[in-house]
Amino acid sequence: MLYRTYGKTKNVVSAIGFGGMRFEEGTPEEMAELVQFAYDSGITYFDTAPLYCNNQSEHYFGLAFAEMKKSKGERFFVSTKSSGKTEKKIRKDLENSLQRMGLEYIDFYHAWCVMDWEDYCKRKSSGVFKTMEKLKEEGLIRHICVSTHMNGKEIGNMLKEYPFDGVLIGYSAMNFSYREAALDVAKDLQCGVAIMNPLGGGLIPQHPDVFSFVKTQEKESVVEAALRFLLDDSRITLMLVGFSNKAQIQEAIAAVDGYHPISESNRTRIRSNLHETFNSMCTGCQYCNLCPQHIEIPKFMDAYNQYLLTSKTKDLEKRLTWHWGNYKDALQLNSCLQCGACERNCTQKLPIIQRLQEVYHIVQKDADTNTKK
Repeated sequence: MLYRTYGKTKNVVSAIGFGGMRFEEGTPEEMAELVQFAYDSGITYFDTAPLYCNNQSEHYFGLAFAEMKKSKGERFFVSTKSSGKTEKKIRKDLENSLQRMGLEYIDFYHAWCVMDWEDYCKRKSSGVFKTMEKLKEEGLIRHICVSTHMNGKEIGNMLKEYPFDGVLIGYSAMNFSYREAALDVAKDLQCGVAIMNPLGGGLIPQHPDVFSFVKTQEKESVVEAALRFLLDDSRITLMLVGFSNKAQIQEAIAAVDGYHPISESNRTRIRSNLHETFNSMCTGCQYCNLCPQHIEIPKFMDAYNQYLLTSKTKDLEKRLTWHWGNYKDALQLNSCLQCGACERNCTQKLPIIQRLQEVYHIVQKDADTNTKK
């Protein structure tokens, strides 16, 4: 495992962090065992949030941390978040997080999911960061950080405007150009950079042939190659990988252990293979999953990704049928009220309503064809 210093904090953390959003179904003890396995394997940074995994993620970590505290191994670091806009809500979120995880303080506490510049300004004017400063003075948090889905230029401006210790951004080999401008600013300001969705929300491993251009070594998997592409960037402190099983942990660690600096010619080749299609893909963050008509938007957006990758309607249909099992449910997309709630919450500002309509028409056309047969 490689370790890097997190910005100006002087904390040395593992280059791979455990993202606590993708636990599989199982007992709490089984999930805690997975966290413990990651720690025993050299991972020292653990990231979660109050709502992850149906409000259970912090609980899973808490069970593991209780055992990890007994170990004489490396110190571990904990990251969690609050989307609160008032001191009362932020304090309540923090108190709950500390209780669930059995901790006296949080190492990296994030203002969660700052969507755009207006959102940032509203949080600042409402005293969110002043509250976090108080919590830091009280010893309840160690470092003030921000989790954001703004574009690179806006993120850079935000980091210049407030002295965050760290920033958490979505970044991968398929969409790095969207936020890359933020990395130079972070480096200049000695702000730690944690990456979420380093595998494109699962799209990269799901389509190894499409993303094979990221490979620079013989016999490396596309997952290893995608992680090494980011690891090669010294502006990045660590990458959060959402683990569901031990094999995924082992593969991520193998990516780090087998890393070699990437040549300039390979970096240029990889970048030249990227195009706008990748920037317009859904990363599966699920913040759009609040439809008043109970449409399961993330599932349909995931299926639409297949359409973007291949331009074949049959690939969209296969994804709905065999992966999500809700092919017929797509006909219910016609119930969409076009209220816009999903698009307002989309971290990438994607045209969700338009895409849902496209999915509906594709499925409807197929249903009409089958009826005529």
